[in-house]
Amino acid sequence: MKSKNAFKTISLMLICLAIFGKTHAQDSTKTVQPTEVKSLNKIRLNLLSLHYEREQKIGKLTTVYVGGGVAGTFLIEYNYNYMAGSDTKTYFDLSPSLYAGIRKYYNFENRIKKGKKTNNNASNYFGLDVASYFSPILKEGNVNQYNLTDFEIGITPQWGFQRSIGKKTNFELSLGPTVRINKYETYFGVDGRIGFSFML
Repeated sequence: MKSKNAFKTISLMLICLAIFGKTHAQDSTKTVQPTEVKSLNKIRLNLLSLHYEREQKIGKLTTVYVGGGVAGTFLIEYNYNYMAGSDTKTYFDLSPSLYAGIRKYYNFENRIKKGKKTNNNASNYFGLDVASYFSPILKEGNVNQYNLTDFEIGITPQWGFQRSIGKKTNFELSLGPTVRINKYETYFGVDGRIGFSFML
């Protein structure tokens, strides 16, 4: 009788140890996700641009950034005249550019609760981007007024997100209405950027 009780006790202890050991092993392999942003140096490769960017933390979920590189602009202009009919013009240029802005990230905690990555500031954000574009080093097209522009400023309120796809790589997307100002005119449009960032 005593041996049966001893066997049951030992069996129960072994089961408890096995469960505890398994739980402890799972906990030790969990990666603790960051709960706030961090400062980053990165190379941004977007659909039409290549930039170096420094993103500097100024609050728990807020960063400012500055960057420089080469940016491409692609424009389609559509004109319709009742008498003359429609006319479509296109323009592309590649220009040196500098930009700066601010980002306010907003869903770090939700991503952590869902077990998603937040490293390298992988989260959604709202922000404001101000960019300057200099005289093009390459240009093609038939939109005449743009051929004379040698300096332009773009101001863009943005919504965007970053997603970590590795220890050193992010996928990035940002969208927003933009206003472009040059010495000939002010015009409005949509600014969209999609690409990858490589952490340095």
